[in-house]
Amino acid sequence: MINLNTLFKQMTEILSRNENCEPKFEANQLLEFVLGKSRLDLGPMYQVSDADRQKLVSLCEKRKNGYPLQYILGSWQFFDLELEVGEGVLIPRRDTEDVCTAAFEYIQQIDSPNVLDLCAGSGAIALAVKKYCPDSTVMAIEKYPEAFEYLKRNIDKTGLRVLPVMGDVFNYDWIVEEETFDVIISNPPYINPDQQGKLQTEVGYEPSTALFASDKGLRFYKFISKYYRPALKDGGYLIFEYGYDQAKAVRDILFDTEYRIVKEIVDTAGNPRGIIAQKV
Repeated sequence: MINLNTLFKQMTEILSRNENCEPKFEANQLLEFVLGKSRLDLGPMYQVSDADRQKLVSLCEKRKNGYPLQYILGSWQFFDLELEVGEGVLIPRRDTEDVCTAAFEYIQQIDSPNVLDLCAGSGAIALAVKKYCPDSTVMAIEKYPEAFEYLKRNIDKTGLRVLPVMGDVFNYDWIVEEETFDVIISNPPYINPDQQGKLQTEVGYEPSTALFASDKGLRFYKFISKYYRPALKDGGYLIFEYGYDQAKAVRDILFDTEYRIVKEIVDTAGNPRGIIAQKV
């Protein structure tokens, strides 16, 4: 047996060896995950069993070596939605919340909007749209079976009515009917393949298919802007998340495919993060 205060110090010491960790926050998360209660609820002198201590130390070692905390916990918060995540699906991020918050302003102005989420992954965007724009009809497209399972489970878990469709964005003929959607929104793969191997260790555990895109990371923006344009109603919105250094490139793509730029989204860190364009 070991008291919680001593164990917590051991855990934070292990986690501090990974510069990408937030040792105290993550130690608290792991404690609550294994013990079922927070450190404050249990108290500093709570006696932790040897089995639980070994499990917690093992998880800290795993996290120290770069395995994502979100995958260890099996779920992660997106707004106030608790979404299941694991290997095979992209982890929801705060940057995407910033894009969604900007998007809600425009979606909420439309009566009973039809919304299409491309590259839906865990369903974070689609489910957030449905929750915060409740009169919307939302369809979520995801290609890969592992991610699609998380999409379906999160729909079931939240009870939000989103239609999951397993399909490839690039095989668009079957889904693109003219004047169907008021809004198309996407956080597509956008990292330049040249960056592979240069990113944080944690990112290496996420599916490369959800991260990297050819044409210097711009393939999806070029394709969606052009080939999904007929599916948007006149005046409909196309909303993208992008990398902090891609603002000009994506803006130029949208200009070339005859969209009007409505808003450029800046995330909470002050970085360019997304764009809202309108079909004209």
